[in-house]
Amino acid sequence: MDNEQVAAETKAYRKIPVITDFTDADGKDHMKEEIERNYYQIKEDVAQIITKELLRIENDPNLKHLLETAEDE
Repeated sequence: MDNEQVAAETKAYRKIPVITDFTDADGKDHMKEEIERNYYQIKEDVAQIITKELLRIENDPNLKHLLETAEDE
């Protein structure tokens, strides 16, 4: 390994820019809370999409057969 070449490459590295900062005015980092909030929002959105699509399929005569009903069991 060429240490001079590695050192030159390392020197040329640029810092990754901060895109989003989760630090508030008091200096407290809220990243964990934001990730958790986003996680639960995504779960809620997915549940709403599933409910909406199941209702759509249930009301479509061409798709209704795709749903398993209590009568089918």
